[in-house]
Amino acid sequence: MALMLAGRVVEVRDGKAIVDVDGQLREAKLDFVRNVKPGDYVKIYYGIVLEKVTREEAEETLARCSYHRSSKLELTFTVSNLKF
Repeated sequence: MALMLAGRVVEVRDGKAIVDVDGQLREAKLDFVRNVKPGDYVKIYYGIVLEKVTREEAEETLARCSYHRSSKLELTFTVSNLKF
């Protein structure tokens, strides 16, 4: 499963944006969106900025994807009835 993130652009350099996603800095390529500047809010998917959004839209996106805030993520899967 992929995760759509959103946050505020802190810095733009070398075709990439440094984005504050709920207190964590993430780097995202600006291949598809132009005219992004510090202070803008953007949505990120697989390390690529997909679109500029409002602050409210960014907060809504993060609320829907709340598991990224968890400090512990547990994954369980079953193969041939064996639990790992």
